[in-house]
Amino acid sequence: MSTPQPQNIEFSKDSQGRLVLVDQDGVRHENVHPAKLFPLTEKDHWISIQSEGAREILCIEDPQSLPEPSRTLLLEALARRDFVPIILVIHRIVRLANGHEWHVTTDRGDTRFEVETDESIQPLGHGRLVVMDRGNTRYLIPNVAKLDRISKRKLEHYY
Repeated sequence: MSTPQPQNIEFSKDSQGRLVLVDQDGVRHENVHPAKLFPLTEKDHWISIQSEGAREILCIEDPQSLPEPSRTLLLEALARRDFVPIILVIHRIVRLANGHEWHVTTDRGDTRFEVETDESIQPLGHGRLVVMDRGNTRYLIPNVAKLDRISKRKLEHYY
C-alpha cells in the first residue's frame, strides 16, 4: 500500500464518466473505485483507491489535501458509493437456529436481513449502533434513544 503526497496524484473522468487515477509515477489507472477504510469512525479520512479487480493501488489519508478538481471528483465518487441504510423502526427480531432475522424500516424502505451473532451489533459511541448482516451490509442506528418505544424494547431484548 502506498500513501503518496496528494499533489503527486490526479483524478479525472474518462469518456464514459468513470474515475481515472494518474498515480505518483505517472501510471494511468482506468475505472478505479474509492472505498472508505473506516466509514463509521473516520468517515472523512483514509480512502483506499482500488483497481477494477479490487486490488488496492494507493491510500489517501486526507482527501481534503488533494488539489482541485481531483478532490471534487474523488468526493463525488465516494458519495455515489456511500450506502449505509439508517434503521428508523425495528418491527421484529426473530431468533433463528444460527442468529436473528431483523425486520426493519430504513430510510430506504422496509427490509429484512439476518444477523449472525451479537458481535454483529457494535456500539459506536454517542448512542450510535452499527448492525452488520450476513452479507456484510452495515445498517446504522444513529441514536438508540430516539427510536420509538417499541423499537427500543425489541432492541433491548436481544442486545
